[in-house]
Parts: sequence; C-alpha cells; structure tokens
Amino acid sequence: MNTVRPDHSGSDGSGSDGTPLTAATVIAGAIGYVIQAAVPGFVATADYVAFSIYWSAVYLIVGAISGVQQEVTRAARQREMGPRATGTLFRFTLGSAGVFAVAIVASSPLWATAAFGAATGLVGPLAVAAVAYTFVAALSGVFYGARHWRGAAGMTITDSTVRLITIGIALALGGGIILLGWAVAVPFALAAVSLWFAGGRRAVEAVELDVPLRRMWRNSFSTVGAALATGVMISGLPLLLGLTSRGLGETDLAAVILVTTLTRAPLVVPMLALQSYLLVTFRDAPERAAQRTAIWGAMLMCATALLAVLGALIGPWIIDLLYQGRYALEPAMFAVIIAGAGLTALLSLTGAAALAAGDHLRYVIGWAASSTALVVGLIAVPAGMWTVIGAVALAPVVGIAVHVSSLRRQASRSRK
Repeated sequence: MNTVRPDHSGSDGSGSDGTPLTAATVIAGAIGYVIQAAVPGFVATADYVAFSIYWSAVYLIVGAISGVQQEVTRAARQREMGPRATGTLFRFTLGSAGVFAVAIVASSPLWATAAFGAATGLVGPLAVAAVAYTFVAALSGVFYGARHWRGAAGMTITDSTVRLITIGIALALGGGIILLGWAVAVPFALAAVSLWFAGGRRAVEAVELDVPLRRMWRNSFSTVGAALATGVMISGLPLLLGLTSRGLGETDLAAVILVTTLTRAPLVVPMLALQSYLLVTFRDAPERAAQRTAIWGAMLMCATALLAVLGALIGPWIIDLLYQGRYALEPAMFAVIIAGAGLTALLSLTGAAALAAGDHLRYVIGWAASSTALVVGLIAVPAGMWTVIGAVALAPVVGIAVHVSSLRRQASRSRK
C-alpha cells in the first residue's frame, strides 16, 4: 500500500487486477455487518433506534458525498502530457468540504431535534464526518480513476477497521449516544490522514484530470444529487423510517430497521462498495457495458431469489436466537425485504452503467425517481408493517426503468 507506482502492472495494485479491492470489499462488508449486528445486543431497544437513526444520518451524508468520489473517479487518469491534478483536486475537495459542513450546521436547527431528540450534540460529529469523508472520497476517487486497486483497498479496510475499534471501545466504556457518534465519525479523518502519507500524495501527483475545475463542479452537482438520492434509498432508510413510520410503535419499528439493515447488507453493501470499480470497468469498455449489465444483473437476481428463500426459512430463527425475541418479524417479511435489497443492488448496477456512459441526467433521474417513490409511498400509505416493507421493496423498480432506458439509448447510438 505504500508503493503506489504510476504504471499499469497488476503487481502494484493498478492495472486490471482488482483482487485486492475485492478482498477489501469483503472484509469491510463483514466489519460493517458485525457493527450493525452487535450494537443492538449491547443497548436497549430505544437506544438502538436512536443509534440507528444517527448512523443513518451519517451515512446519508456520506452517501451524498460519495458523488465527489464518483466524479473524481471518472475524471482522474494516469498523467501523460497534462498538468498534475494536485492543485485542482485540493481546491475542489476543500471547497466541497466547506459546502457540506456549512449546509449541515446552518440547517441543523430545522431538523436536529426531530431527528436526534435531546441528543442535538450529534450535529458536531456529523459535520466532522462530512468534512473528513470529503477528503476520503476525493482520495479514493484518485485511486480508482488511476486503477490503483491496492490504494483503494487500503482506504476501504483502514476506515472500516478503525471504526470497529472505536465503536468497540465506546460500547465497552458504556458510553452514551454522543460518544458513539464520535466513534462513528473519527475514523473517516484517521483513514484520510493515514492513506495520504501511505501513498495518497504520490497517487495524486501521478494523475491528470480530463476536465477543468468548473466542469468538475458542474458534474459533481449531478453525481452528488444522485448519491443523495442513493443515500435516501439505502443508508438513509432507517432515518426515513424513523421520521415517517413512528406509527408502527417502537418495538415494531426497531424490528423493521434491524432486519432490513442485516438482510440487505449481503446484497447492497458489496454493490455500493464496488461502484467506482464498476464505473471504471464500464467506462473503459463501453461496447460491452450493456451486455455486462444484463449478465451481472441476472446473476444478482438469481442470488436475490436464493437469499430470499433462505431468509424466510432461517431468518426468524436467527434473529430470535441473537436477540431473544426482541425483534421478531414474519418469515414472508424477510423474503420481501431481501427481494427489495436485490432490486436496490440492481439499481446500483444500472446506475453505474448509465453514469459511465456519461448520461448524468438519467443517472440522477433514476435515483431521484426511486427515492421520491419511496418517500411518497411511506407518507401516503398507512403505517402498517406490510405497507412499509412493500414501499421499501418496490421503490427501486422506478429507477431501474430509467437507467435501462439510458443503456438502450446508448446502444442505439453505437449501432448508428
């Protein structure tokens, strides 16, 4: 990880060898899964709801900021004749971080109490997480765009490992929600600093950008907007459920949040972690993008069907074993939740293909349409277990249709 060289050989983690990234994705996904599964076992039901809403708020913001990573990934390439990207990237990242921090702090009086209750002190760690993750996102985008898979893998593992440690310490100390909030936020900053000195600076100096700063700003409006919609659909879902589905009651709401979080992770988290990898893959072989999307999408749906059946058969038993019956749901609800997770993962796949083709508009519209359908569905229907779960499961279909129309449009152009 501390030898990031500007060539294209697989031995240094660049080039076509994505094995380090695949391994890092698996490890980070497992760590995130452990955190999500462990916290409700150490805290009371009410505290778990509060923690899950804060975690959701953090990753809703992080999800939006990942649009910065996507634009840097698209724009960054190994430097040949162009100028170094260092100055432009620094101004782009610092300006983005400032915008996100000001937006969070300035708007907090409007939403902090509704979201966090008495724990409005969580606004501080939330803002810190946003600033730190902006630098994580930009640096990760450089690694991905230049095909430095080991650098991207190192960023992924460092961030998740440090977070596991800090949350473990907070739980061991019996800390309250504020301490847990800082335990979630601080690892972003530590990951950015450590990776900068372990090869990030060299990687930034070795790339060039295919657009000037102003164009990056314009493009990032699209990618950040779409990433925010992505966050509403995925990481922001517990926050959205907490704001719209309190009518379920605390116990049922906690059960829906927990089961949704745990059962969606095996399908959705890997697809999100591989977004930049997919973006580069589709970008560098546009003639194969539609075929790859169809094949990988079919494989994803087969895996979803298998997991849905397994979830219905053994999911209730596992949840009962781990949490002594505190978070019970019907077997069929497990299957529907997992089916919705598979559709959300498919939306991530089709979105990456649309963005790689340069269709920023349909990329944004697809995610925005699905998130709008989700919000409208949760608000418009009565707060029942099945109506809530059904709205979450079906919302991705709208965005998938938009993204597929983009792929068909690109395929039609290529045949002319």
